[in-house]
Amino acid sequence: MNSKKIITAALLASGLILGSTSGALADTTPAPTTTPAKAPSAAQIAYKAALAQYKIDITAYRVALVNNDINYRATLQKYWSDWTSTNKAYWSSWAATIGTYRTAEAAYDAQLAPIQAAHKAARDAADATFLAATAGSPTTVQLNVAVKAFYTAARTADTTYKAALAALGTEPVRPVQPTVPAKPVAPVKPADPVKPVAPVKPGK
Repeated sequence: MNSKKIITAALLASGLILGSTSGALADTTPAPTTTPAKAPSAAQIAYKAALAQYKIDITAYRVALVNNDINYRATLQKYWSDWTSTNKAYWSSWAATIGTYRTAEAAYDAQLAPIQAAHKAARDAADATFLAATAGSPTTVQLNVAVKAFYTAARTADTTYKAALAALGTEPVRPVQPTVPAKPVAPVKPADPVKPVAPVKPGK
């Protein structure tokens, strides 16, 4: 056998040895083992469920807070709007009523003034005539005439005045102011809902 054949045979033999050794090693290596997952405890399951419900409840709580704020501001705005409208309507109506009265009163007074002035002038004239007739040392006859003349002039002035008043008509009567509307009670801000409490995570 020449040298080349000897080398070839040696290589083949070594390959067989390595192959069998690798196979033996592969066969003897233990397969990896997997640890089964630990099942959650009843407390952990309950906590998980409670936490999920808490997240729902806290969101509902926050929504309720916002809704309370929006509804309260809307209610308060309507309250002020209604009260302002009621108050304005009342005073506007009263202003119109009292304004009508004052206009009628001014017109009446304007017609009454000359009547009163004429009556005063007539009474002043009667007074002056009487004082003039009784000045000095008049006789009893003259005094009696003066007294009679005075009463006649006074009665005439009063009768004329009363007739003029009757012709003028009834004096305007001041209207009675209606009761001022009572301010209603302002709406009360609604109470906030109870804030949910987060569940306590169980110990391991």
